[in-house]
Amino acid sequence: MFYLGIDVGKFSHSLCLLDNGGQNNVFQIDNSRAGFEKLSDKLNEINLNDLLIGMEATGHYFLNIYDFFLQFGLSQEQIALLNPLQVKSFRNTNLRGTKTDNVDAKRIASLLRFGEFKRCNVSVDIMMNLRELTRLRSDLVANLSSLKRKIISVVDRIFPEFGTVFSNRFGTTALELISNYSTPEEMSDVSVDDLMDIVKRASRRGISKSKIEKLHVSAQNSIGITFGKEAFKFELQILIDRLKMFQNQIDTLENEIEKIVDTLNPNIFSIPGIGKTTGAAILSEIGNIQNFSSAIKLIAFAGLDPKSKESGTYQGKTPISKRGSKYLRNAIWYSAMVASRVNPTLRQKYEKQRKKGKSHRYAVTAIANKLTKIIYHILKYDCLFDPKKLV
Repeated sequence: MFYLGIDVGKFSHSLCLLDNGGQNNVFQIDNSRAGFEKLSDKLNEINLNDLLIGMEATGHYFLNIYDFFLQFGLSQEQIALLNPLQVKSFRNTNLRGTKTDNVDAKRIASLLRFGEFKRCNVSVDIMMNLRELTRLRSDLVANLSSLKRKIISVVDRIFPEFGTVFSNRFGTTALELISNYSTPEEMSDVSVDDLMDIVKRASRRGISKSKIEKLHVSAQNSIGITFGKEAFKFELQILIDRLKMFQNQIDTLENEIEKIVDTLNPNIFSIPGIGKTTGAAILSEIGNIQNFSSAIKLIAFAGLDPKSKESGTYQGKTPISKRGSKYLRNAIWYSAMVASRVNPTLRQKYEKQRKKGKSHRYAVTAIANKLTKIIYHILKYDCLFDPKKLV
């Protein structure tokens, strides 16, 4: 049997080929076509059926060499993606604390040979497409939230009264008005009828004239700052343009995600609180449910398991570990927040936690833990959600 440990890098990789007798061969390859051809020559010297490969699942640099191994004809079972925390723990068994790329490659090869290692999962099929799209959407939504905070900061300085008229400053009508008339002076210089014309073009439902009159009066009596106004106006226009661009990109992403989800049609969407975007994120992050032997392991993978802090008689708080996939954890958590409102049983569980004096976040996390168990059961046994079984 041969064990190939790989310390993955951005530009090059360190590799250690170890046999059952403990003999090792350490070498380096560039992360390039020439480097992969050099690796091919090494692999052709051994029986591929007796080969087990291991590398840390960190960042994204392992994906290229992982794909190379699949194209070379190796199976996914022969490629072990290792949890970085486990590799670090095994590395620390070396009392000298030596750490180099070559040493790390040897440690990984030795872990494959002697250690009880746990694999991380990677999808190479349709789930990879879904995962990339859902993660990109998640990142864009986070950027969108940051952008909204910046817009509010600018508007609060040049036209603080705008927020008292429009509680939702990012509605279609509100954005259109502030885009056309960024400062209170500009808005007060036009008539109410001119403002109503913008409303009619922007909104199907429309807004009452009394609300626009209130906005007009607020503009005339605004206490917004007068210095630096041109710079703030210019900044606001750029931020709003970026906001609209992000919203269009998110809409496009969600359409693509829905197209993929429609081809899957999994039972997970029968669970109250799980929509197409959150459900797509959950499915793509989990991948093959058969990789998890129990719901507890799925909870740990999502980082929703409690992190114990005990020593002697001391027992500290037990927050969740937050290890594993943050995208999975966030998708389940937000689904749990919705589920605690729309499902009677989960709502009772949420309210029970609140009556105990627990915070909203604690209560939702408890629901998220329960929801993860439901997701596991639905996917594992390919069945629909049954509210009668929810206890």
